[in-house]
Amino acid sequence: MANIIDEDDDRLIDAEDSSSDDEQQQEEEAEQSLSLPSVPGSKKRKIKKSEMKRNKLITIQPGLIRLSGLPYGFFERELYSYFSQFGPVTRLKLIRSKKTGGSRGYAYIEFEDEDVARIASETMNGYLMFRSLIKSRIMDRTKVDTEKLFKNWKRLFTVKTPQQKRALHNRVKSNEQIEKSNKRRTTKLLKQQQKLAAAGIKYELTDFIPLKAIQKEDEKNVSSSEKKNQQVANKSTKKKIVKT
Repeated sequence: MANIIDEDDDRLIDAEDSSSDDEQQQEEEAEQSLSLPSVPGSKKRKIKKSEMKRNKLITIQPGLIRLSGLPYGFFERELYSYFSQFGPVTRLKLIRSKKTGGSRGYAYIEFEDEDVARIASETMNGYLMFRSLIKSRIMDRTKVDTEKLFKNWKRLFTVKTPQQKRALHNRVKSNEQIEKSNKRRTTKLLKQQQKLAAAGIKYELTDFIPLKAIQKEDEKNVSSSEKKNQQVANKSTKKKIVKT
């Protein structure tokens, strides 16, 4: 995945970019959990004296930050041990390449307290580390599916072998999966055909699903809807004539 990623993009990360979520591979291979270092005092939360005096229960909401520009060698264990100095880290996800397994230079870290996440984001934004300028910003948890983002976050990332890729590609698919893949392919082909037409290029794309048949179906649907509208209009005019 060598595509350039915008740092201000709040869209969800595709599961293919971060880790391979194939259920068949999980059943065949034993899952290896990521052993994170235990930082002394990382799980303790300091309570203010005012809170102790008032003796009030305070609801703590988790906070999520996004880091980019991470240098090479700053991986999961290093991230956990470094950011635990700010406060308890509940989950973290380093985005890795699907082909090589190397770090793509950005990660997501979830803190137990939202205030701690805000402090960590402010302090690490613009921090120079090994000739790499780190950028950090706090994320809106309402716009991010954290369960999907941190799915299997403790499992070590492994690159698929060519045999596993062939087995995944040649697996038996159900009728629903085939229909979904056909729909995705037709939408892509239609978009490409529209781009070619807009550029003034007269070329018809041919694939296992012909575009002409799809366009004819669309034309039929449009014509049928127009006919229905005309029938409704004719009925309304007839009623008006009868009343007069």
